[in-house]
Amino acid sequence: MSAVSAVPVGSGVLVDMPGNAQLLVVQPQSGEFRAFNPACPHVGSLVNPPAGGVITCPLHGSAFDPSTGAVRKGPATSGLTEVAITLSGENLVLA
Repeated sequence: MSAVSAVPVGSGVLVDMPGNAQLLVVQPQSGEFRAFNPACPHVGSLVNPPAGGVITCPLHGSAFDPSTGAVRKGPATSGLTEVAITLSGENLVLA
């Protein structure tokens, strides 16, 4: 799915998956990796990788916690959906 080295600490990357799907893979703190469906729960637009400690939706400004995906600011009323990943050597793979 993605090499650990491709995911910056304090930020993240959008990863292309089979079937035209994408995942947002983040590293909120060194060695802590999470993956989320990058579709904003408000209207489904693609969120941006974290910047300044927050994941944002460029369409309406919803904000999400990069450690948990929880909504910090609406209009979204629910958080991002987490996708289980695991570390396999130097790569992150779907769990």
